[in-house]
Amino acid sequence: MLIPPAINMNLPELAPETSVAELAATDRRFSWSVLAMLAMLVIVGFAFRVSNLGAIGFAEDEVNKVEAVRAYQRGDITANAEHPMLMKALMFVSLGALGGSNVSDEFALRLPNGIFGALTVIPLFLLTAAFFERWTGLLAAAFWAVGINAISFNRIGKEDTLLVFFMLFAFYFYLRAKQTDTRKVAVRKRNYLLSGSSFGLMLASKYFPHYFGLNALYHHNFHVRKRLPDEPAGKTPNLFYLAILIAFIIANPPVLLPQVWEYLNAYMGEKLLVHTGYLFAGRLYKNNVSRSPFWGTPVYFYLVFMAIKIPLLVLASFLVGLAVSLKRWRQPAYAFGLFMFLLWIVPYSLTGAKWLRYTLSLMPFVYMLASVGVVELLRLVNRHARIATWVRTVIAVVTVVIFIGAPAWIAYSAGPHYALYTNKLGADKVGYFFPHDEFYDDGLREAIKFVCDTAPEAALIAHETPGVTHFYLEKFARTDLNSKPISAPDFDPTKLSGPAYFIIQRGRTYFENRDKLAFVETNFRKIHEVSVNGLTAAEVFVNQPK
Repeated sequence: MLIPPAINMNLPELAPETSVAELAATDRRFSWSVLAMLAMLVIVGFAFRVSNLGAIGFAEDEVNKVEAVRAYQRGDITANAEHPMLMKALMFVSLGALGGSNVSDEFALRLPNGIFGALTVIPLFLLTAAFFERWTGLLAAAFWAVGINAISFNRIGKEDTLLVFFMLFAFYFYLRAKQTDTRKVAVRKRNYLLSGSSFGLMLASKYFPHYFGLNALYHHNFHVRKRLPDEPAGKTPNLFYLAILIAFIIANPPVLLPQVWEYLNAYMGEKLLVHTGYLFAGRLYKNNVSRSPFWGTPVYFYLVFMAIKIPLLVLASFLVGLAVSLKRWRQPAYAFGLFMFLLWIVPYSLTGAKWLRYTLSLMPFVYMLASVGVVELLRLVNRHARIATWVRTVIAVVTVVIFIGAPAWIAYSAGPHYALYTNKLGADKVGYFFPHDEFYDDGLREAIKFVCDTAPEAALIAHETPGVTHFYLEKFARTDLNSKPISAPDFDPTKLSGPAYFIIQRGRTYFENRDKLAFVETNFRKIHEVSVNGLTAAEVFVNQPK
């Protein structure tokens, strides 16, 4: 259980100058029971993240990583240059080690993220415990371990998992440095070095430097430790910034190549877009950064996500924690969760380009505030209930079991199609608000397999996923089929000279293909449908009259 028999909601905070190894050896500060709980949470989180990991076929974004790994095998490290190298390097190792075994390519590619997603329990615990105390930290870690929103995005081959893992470690070690007496130079340097290295690895995971800026802005406005009268002032040493640079370059050497910068320039200038649009709540919106702040996807996009995609008990405890933090915003611990949440939700909501996978970096702060909410509820019981201590203990244990057990059961019940989960507030809207992110090409592999089994030689297969289609045409030994994106400017479904098979996914409706899709659905015959959890994930049409 996360709450021990002797409940003490005023446990002392971890001493900032104590290392993790020293903490483990000091029963008073960091008991073996806490280590055992953390180990259990890592194991549970790992089980959720890797169980049936290959059940869903590759998404288009993931096949880009497969192609990058193949390029690495040829000695070309510039592939997929809009993203850093670190995650692709881990995938290179995983595919190399597991390739040719009984493990599927899908499992092997996603395994590194499954591992790091489970291990994120550790930095989230450390950061939360350093701000509050260890039981709040364990609750936050437990929310992450069994949280369906974290699990969903830890199971795909995208960069956000590593970003969050190293970001939390960077925040933690920087906090420890700031909590340490400035006269303990060696301890402070060690923590700054570890924080800088973590920030460098964070940037080598995903080019999102604003988290570095948010950390600096927070510590500029809030002092996590009062300086003693005879204590000298301390500044962040240059070693910290040097560690960032060194770790970033070591883990991401392609950034030194001029062709990578040329590609990044074109990518950031939106010159590489082949289609535009995001279908949100039945309406197509532009989903480009250049459409910020009010001409892209709606500003309430992420608020809708929080309202209908987060389990209600977690959402309720988060709202309690948010209210408590607003009331106590002058205290550095409460200010941190509040600061990070608000400076995530506001800027991201104003950005024209929105994707649900970005919310993975929001969830640590949601879980941190949720754990604050649960602890506050327990403190209210301790403070006001005139009942025996053992009754309070039972209430605390039952509360924790409910608040952690219910999300765990939700996650268990939702697998392996975790992204389709919607709470009771949106139970009748599954796949309606976010069809692209909720399906994330789920069912596409099966649709391609049907075409491969059905189509005559040299037939046309039309789709919106050139990478995935090419990969599975090779896998299913049907490279004779002619592959063509529906949104391609030179493709006209009204002018076909032979048999053509169209794979239509609702989440891949774009401004460039919506008229073509309407023509196909109106004039051609549907011959197959792939369903996931009773929902239509992909449809196959053939150019024959209805």
